[in-house]
Amino acid sequence: MGGDKPTDDFPDPNVDDESQTLAGLTFIWTALPIVAMVFATATLYRGRDVLLPITMALILAVIFTPLASLIEPYVGRILSAALVVLIAVAAIGAVGYFMTVELTAVADDVAGYSDNIGNKLAGLAASSPPWLQHLKFAFADIRRRVETAEPPAKAPAMIQVLPASSGLTGNLRPVIPVLDGIVESLLIIVLLFFLLYSRKDLRDRFVRLVARARITVAPQALETAVQTVGRYLMLFSLTNFGFGVACGMTAWLLGLPSAPLWGLLAFLLRFVPYVGAILSALLPAMVAFALFPGWTKTLQVIGAFVFFDQIAAQFIEPFLIGRGIDVSPVALLLSAMYWSWLWGLPGLLLATPLTACLKVAGDYIPALGFLSVLLGADRELDDYHDFYRMLLETNVIGARELAIQYCDNNGMEQTFDDIFSPVLTLSGQERAEDHISQANQLLILETIRELIKDLGNRFVRPRAPGRVRVLGICAPGELHDLGLLMVLELLRHSGAAAKLFEIKEDVTEVREFVKSFAPHVVCLSCTTTECLPKAVSLTAALKQDSPNLTIIGGGRAALWDAAKLVEAGCAEVCGSRGEARRAMRQIALKRARSRNPLAV
Repeated sequence: MGGDKPTDDFPDPNVDDESQTLAGLTFIWTALPIVAMVFATATLYRGRDVLLPITMALILAVIFTPLASLIEPYVGRILSAALVVLIAVAAIGAVGYFMTVELTAVADDVAGYSDNIGNKLAGLAASSPPWLQHLKFAFADIRRRVETAEPPAKAPAMIQVLPASSGLTGNLRPVIPVLDGIVESLLIIVLLFFLLYSRKDLRDRFVRLVARARITVAPQALETAVQTVGRYLMLFSLTNFGFGVACGMTAWLLGLPSAPLWGLLAFLLRFVPYVGAILSALLPAMVAFALFPGWTKTLQVIGAFVFFDQIAAQFIEPFLIGRGIDVSPVALLLSAMYWSWLWGLPGLLLATPLTACLKVAGDYIPALGFLSVLLGADRELDDYHDFYRMLLETNVIGARELAIQYCDNNGMEQTFDDIFSPVLTLSGQERAEDHISQANQLLILETIRELIKDLGNRFVRPRAPGRVRVLGICAPGELHDLGLLMVLELLRHSGAAAKLFEIKEDVTEVREFVKSFAPHVVCLSCTTTECLPKAVSLTAALKQDSPNLTIIGGGRAALWDAAKLVEAGCAEVCGSRGEARRAMRQIALKRARSRNPLAV
């Protein structure tokens, strides 16, 4: 009786189970990157003692690889790697020793000006506003009342704990951190040598590894990535070196002691994104505050450091580095916060090189392309990215306003080329990789279809007598006809009478409509290779029905095998909208000459 079909009141339980399973899989797929990020962060945090030396050695290897490659033809691979390591160790050791000696000397100099520091602090306290002094007195009174109200605490019993042993372990306890630092430094030095010596072998091993993991890597991608990062870091280091020299010269002219120290500190701290220049100015400003009367020298130090930083950032870096590796400023700042939270001061200094390496890895390794999106700053196509983002957010009104404004400023054809075509290509790729839903893609297609018609209506169409009648047809089985619709809209505004015939699977119906419309030209679009045989057969059928009919083909699949379409009867296969318009102008010119032979 009632068991033949499931009704709306009694839904099929299997359907609910499938929906729940699909929803669970979708949730897992969405949460997977977050879980991976949390797991990676925990691994980096817990494995700091091992991963930090490895990371520092890798970054140094990337920086010094161009130098090792330059020396290798003259002295060999082993000696070139050893020389580069010796240079790096000597430079780092000299910097550390110099900073230690100079900071000690500065501390001694500042200690002799304690009276000047006390007088300035007393002057600041005396010149503070009345409301601040009232707050100070109020807090002091509250603290005094709380201390007098508390009962005196009983003195705890003195328990003397004797050390369990005062042997070798107790004596070495203060030395253990120093030994850890020495061991870590030696590990970095040894690892740097082997990374430089075996860099080509490691590259080949990495390529074979990613090939087994079915990860696509472009040819020479690793070599190009290393060269890109190395060049960027070298030029960035040169810019920072110039910044340090300028700051050191300024400190010397202002009369600060240990001027080379402030220049070196400025050079090192400018590797810290955005706040490094300010940090490098704090210590010399404090020294100026302690040594000199008044505030003039202190303000001059801070102003000079900030001024040189802006000169480097706004003028020198764009000229010397150019676009660099296109790291987003926000991503660089967040990366500095992230790595400093994970690994402290070493992570803060490594933030910029690490971000650069991750960004370039995302550029050259497709599996890591999300890193390029997250860290990249390439915004050349702001309009099409913003248009696509608005449609993904279902902000159709905002997307329409952006497209209309762009069309008013740049023209309809430019809007088709710069916004609609890239968005259609990107949405097709994202849908094929299941990054967007079918509903998202349908919304994008419908919005662009309506916009093409609306933008066409914003311009005056010429009404010349004897216009060329153009019919646009898509090969049976095509997904959409928006590319052809753009071509027809441009032809319509060039003076043609253009009409689009909706996609039909029945070839007979298409042939009957062509006979009834009697066009002068048929624009046949074929973009997918699966539809190419149908496009060839349709072309042959249309030429059989109307031998004098001119057929122009277009689309990626049509270009891929244009010979078949030409053999079937196509007059020409165009590779772009511009070529289609030029072909249409030639056809219109031939018709005009045939109708009026005296026309020039």
